[in-house]
Amino acid sequence: MKIEEAIDALRSMPEALEQRLAGLSEAQLSFKPGADNFSVLESVCHLRDIEVEGYACRLRLLLETADPVLPDLDGSTLARERRYNQQPFEPVLETFLIARRGNLQRLAVATEVDLGRRGRLEKVGEITLARLLELWVEHDRGHLEELDDLLQILRKPSRKPKPSLSLTGS
Repeated sequence: MKIEEAIDALRSMPEALEQRLAGLSEAQLSFKPGADNFSVLESVCHLRDIEVEGYACRLRLLLETADPVLPDLDGSTLARERRYNQQPFEPVLETFLIARRGNLQRLAVATEVDLGRRGRLEKVGEITLARLLELWVEHDRGHLEELDDLLQILRKPSRKPKPSLSLTGS
């Protein structure tokens, strides 16, 4: 993946995210379809934390350090420990957007030669900047797909119970 392709894909994600989330109520933002599923709010908190503590850190280390160890993040643990579903939505989204803009600025000065820079991603092994960018874009796409699935559930017309028929009449 070329740097320009990655930047274009990473730049388009925040707008796609905001379009999907426009007009959702607090109840919709915090709705969980199952115990093992993230709510919309939890997804955005995860995106924020992986952007700030994951990708920003990994990108900086890969560009500034020889053979760095790149941190892994456990999204489920963070969601539980940080009580994602109880956080206020707007600041979470804004922090993600600011972090993404900063990461895009840092990435904009990277060169095609930088794509070969190597580090070791915890629990994965050796990784190049090119591969990190691929994983980052895949991560964005995966979360947008998960949100699309959740939004289908949230936006289904509610099924109203059918009135019962009275046999006695009134």
